Amino acid sequence: MDDFDPAPPSAAKSARSRARAAVEASLSPDAAAAPRRIVRRKTRVRIGNTRVGKGVFAQKWYRAHDIVGEIKGAVVTDEDYSSEYCMDLEDGSCLEPDAPFRYLNHSCEPNCRFTWHDLREQSGADVRRRIFLYALRAIRPEEELTIDYGWPASYAIPCRCGAASCRGWIVAEDELSAVADRKA
Repeated sequence: MDDFDPAPPSAAKSARSRARAAVEASLSPDAAAAPRRIVRRKTRVRIGNTRVGKGVFAQKWYRAHDIVGEIKGAVVTDEDYSSEYCMDLEDGSCLEPDAPFRYLNHSCEPNCRFTWHDLREQSGADVRRRIFLYALRAIRPEEELTIDYGWPASYAIPCRCGAASCRGWIVAEDELSAVADRKA
């Protein structure tokens, strides 16, 4: 599955360096700029079975801050829309992701995170919100890719991630006390 704009082979290394520098800058707390140019690389993941259903597994090594892939799908603007998979874009819309990233599972110790960037189309006229999955740390081949769902307390369900620091609930860390209050 190809996710990014192609770079000529002769410019691949410099384009890759520029893209990586832009991504690392966007991950730093004081960075305001999104990557200016995203280099096309083949996303190397597979869908497989886990103890909680389907999951996404790396098929190559990813270093910390690498872009694992672009999360694509249908943008839904209906405020009342909800599904097990939708991702809030914080602009009044949500994304109903396509496979493979539709099957990203939650972990209280995730190895990935997603973020969006408002990027101009190649024509330069339109700006489109695009979501990218970033590696938080080095990820080895066949390791499951996970994110922290960060749900509000009102949506919390028991967590089965198995992480050493599991919160016991799929919920945002700052909402954990609200879940305890609700259950008491």
